[in-house]
Amino acid sequence: MFKKPALLLVLTVFVGMACVSHLKEAKTSYAQGQRSARDYQTQASQAYFQKARQEAFQEVRGKPSGQAYMVKGLAELELELWQEAEESFLEAFHYGFEKGEEWAHHLALFGLASSLEESGLQESSRQVYRYLLDRSRIPSITLLAAQKYTESALEEALEREEKEKDKALDSLLKTAQRLSEKDMSCGYYFYLQSQIYGHQSAYRQSFERAVMARELGLPSEAVFRDNDNQIVFCYRGLKDELAPWDWEQFLSIYQEWMRRWSWTDPETPTWLKR
Repeated sequence: MFKKPALLLVLTVFVGMACVSHLKEAKTSYAQGQRSARDYQTQASQAYFQKARQEAFQEVRGKPSGQAYMVKGLAELELELWQEAEESFLEAFHYGFEKGEEWAHHLALFGLASSLEESGLQESSRQVYRYLLDRSRIPSITLLAAQKYTESALEEALEREEKEKDKALDSLLKTAQRLSEKDMSCGYYFYLQSQIYGHQSAYRQSFERAVMARELGLPSEAVFRDNDNQIVFCYRGLKDELAPWDWEQFLSIYQEWMRRWSWTDPETPTWLKR
């Protein structure tokens, strides 16, 4: 199953755009929170997101703007303050964005969709995520939309009857494949493919995509561990279905990856022993 992904967009490149100290500090703190989240430092990341929210709040009190409300909303999303985040993003659209701030407009759209999803409006939020997948030219925003869209679409697909489920999974797989064709260096897109192949019982394809995802890197500790669990799941599935000769060949490959990752047991990732 998918784990709720953390937001991954690093705002460092946008920090220099802020002219007022509170907005600059909010962006800087948010970017630091993102870096800490990627390093699996949960407490530190939450502290940075709290600071980002406080600085953005000070900014909107003195000089409200679309960017200030957007950063405030992003921090609130990370802190799981869903209603507050929705209000912040609506205010961001009210104030609007300057020419050349398409990234901010799309990011605010993503944030609004996330807060709507948490409020139970799955179909509406998925429509926005799909729009961003098709329209956004900023890789980080495309990644965010892909995370949320595929999680929601997969959950819906698995609730359908068998024939309709297969069609939905095939369509979702094609979407994930197109994403990796656009950016082969993004491990998360291979993670998505691995998850979908797993639901199709295509264990060898799922295993290979999961290895690619692990090697390229994943956006959060939750996703990293879920990907490792998928590798173990594929190992078990292939052990049951492969003929003896094919199993021996696969096991040799699997053991080589175990050595690279310092696994001492085929079903026990290193982090399980911490």
